[in-house]
Amino acid sequence: MRKKTIGKLSFGPTVDITDPCYDRDVWCRMNKVSIKQGSYTCVVWSEDGCVAIIGIYLDGKIPKQSAMKTIGEIGVDAGLAGFFFDKPDYDDAAWNNFCENPGNENAWITEDGFFSSGGYGDGCYPVYSKQSKGENVALEIRFM
Repeated sequence: MRKKTIGKLSFGPTVDITDPCYDRDVWCRMNKVSIKQGSYTCVVWSEDGCVAIIGIYLDGKIPKQSAMKTIGEIGVDAGLAGFFFDKPDYDDAAWNNFCENPGNENAWITEDGFFSSGGYGDGCYPVYSKQSKGENVALEIRFM
């Protein structure tokens, strides 16, 4: 797989993990997941031009996949998913604006957070965490 660092964002003390099309009350998103506050490196891994994994890693420390544990799963319906700061519920105009802004890349950092295309289509995908001293310090959505 090909690793690509998209940038850095400050996250914490919580993060919403979701397809950005979902409102707060939709069952297939993870709301307010606790995360250690700090600077997170935003990374995607791609295979055959599709995003296979999207992740955020405190201070750029990427753990081995085998060291991470499943903490839940999210649904993907708009072909997008990621990590958001208290993701707003978009009205139709805001959602249309959101969808027009990304451009032709497959991963983006915006004022709302970090997200990517799902790569492997709509469906249900697992979310993984690495903890240190009882706090989440790395999170991944694995599309493959």
